[in-house]
Amino acid sequence: MLRKVLVVLGLLAVLLVAGGIAVARGTPSLSATGPTSVAGTDASAVFEVADRTIRQVRYVDQGTFRYSFRIANEGRLPVEVLGLADDQPDTRLFTITDLGPGSIPAGESREFTLSVAMSNCETLSARAGSYVTRVVLRVKTAGVFEDTVDLRLPEEVHTGSPREAFCPNSTATSRPPG
Repeated sequence: MLRKVLVVLGLLAVLLVAGGIAVARGTPSLSATGPTSVAGTDASAVFEVADRTIRQVRYVDQGTFRYSFRIANEGRLPVEVLGLADDQPDTRLFTITDLGPGSIPAGESREFTLSVAMSNCETLSARAGSYVTRVVLRVKTAGVFEDTVDLRLPEEVHTGSPREAFCPNSTATSRPPG
């Protein structure tokens, strides 16, 4: 009889551990929220177009701006943001360069700052634009499981390619017509 009880208790323990691993192994539920701010560029403005919120930043060739926002952990386990994943969305005038690490307890949020370099204005016609709408994060859940999370930013960050006078490497043939 004691042997049967021990076997049942052992099976229950295995099921509980397996269930805990399954819960911890799920992709973390993260969302980006405000308030937001921008530093490192001369001007920025926020405006709404239908259901989109757009953050316009002034392009500064070879400059870097910092975009701060909050990341909320909507899950039941703590999440550690390790930084950016190697594969980021393609953008023409922006290169996503850095997002510092930080821990977010379950059900809480924390401010993070994304660094974005600006370059390549000579490859776009003047006044053409580029957006950053999302980033891909490397995360660790419950201190154990590493994963990547595709995170939509709280605003669509936009810049326009400047006129030739403010794009020092542009030439008569480097920019497409238009």
